[in-house]
Amino acid sequence: MIRILALVLVFGLTAACSIKEPIKNPTVSYEYETEVKILTLDERQLVYNIDKPKSSDKIPLLFVIDGSGCAGQKREAPLRTLFRPGPERPALYARISVEKPGVDPFADNDAKCSNDFLKHYTMDKRVEDHLRVLQHIRNKTDWWNGELLIWGWSDGGDIGSRLMAYYPNTKKAVLGSFGGGDTMREMFETYFFCQPEELEAKPPETREQCLKGHRDRFQGMIDNPSWKETWGGKDNSWRVWSSRLNVRNSVLLENNKTPVLFIHGAEDVEPLASSRKLIKNLEAVDNTAYTNWEVKGMGHSFGKMPDARLKAFERAQLNWIFDQPIGLGGPPDFGVDLEIKTK
Repeated sequence: MIRILALVLVFGLTAACSIKEPIKNPTVSYEYETEVKILTLDERQLVYNIDKPKSSDKIPLLFVIDGSGCAGQKREAPLRTLFRPGPERPALYARISVEKPGVDPFADNDAKCSNDFLKHYTMDKRVEDHLRVLQHIRNKTDWWNGELLIWGWSDGGDIGSRLMAYYPNTKKAVLGSFGGGDTMREMFETYFFCQPEELEAKPPETREQCLKGHRDRFQGMIDNPSWKETWGGKDNSWRVWSSRLNVRNSVLLENNKTPVLFIHGAEDVEPLASSRKLIKNLEAVDNTAYTNWEVKGMGHSFGKMPDARLKAFERAQLNWIFDQPIGLGGPPDFGVDLEIKTK
């Protein structure tokens, strides 16, 4: 049985014992959005961006992995500056964002998706692209200490869960709004299509007939993962759906020993239900390498949070990553209640 306790987090809470002191070095300067271009195994151009302190210290790197869509990694905040290193952060680290294929880095969410994006944006390819970036950084830089931190949201949560499982030096991960307990096919069938309560006045076989139609469509995407066909939006090709539909992240996460923070909005009904199923799966195998937050008033995205609350939410996640008390201080205007349900 899932035990969930209500916890109101207010910035400025007293530090817990056995917590590392935050690194405070206001003399360190920073370099932002250094663009690096490399080739993938099939000789596509792969672009990644580095934000990091100008320091001789060897530091960990934090991957920030975006959700779905063909918007760029340098589009307007919050993504462009989310978790950007700086003197107010609880530690020194580098931030890496890997650009999606065929995407203008400044493109917004209304941008037209290129053929290159539709051909090459899949969950598997994104994992492979991030592994390629890790290989390049490991062999071409002298500042990385070898520790990988991962933050991923929505599609990025799925990608991040796979990357965490496949890369042995992952130290911590934050995975948000991705579900994890149900496959996407199951989520569609349970919450979106052919819901029993909507068909209760129909003959019993009606739901099976309804489900068959959708299952046939999904199987068509699996059997023919065409980039020229889309479903559920201009940026969702059959090719990317074929890499999403039958994935059950709990298969990997049940064997995971890396500390991971799951975050879901309390108003994001379908992924939240899938996340709760994931937690039950982890409890069933006595896996305790996770923390679980359900954020009151948040849906699938946090992008429309008021600025002060967004800063508090961002700071809380960084504090968890760097072993600081979740309510560790900051400017007085961070005094914002973050109501979170946690394990």
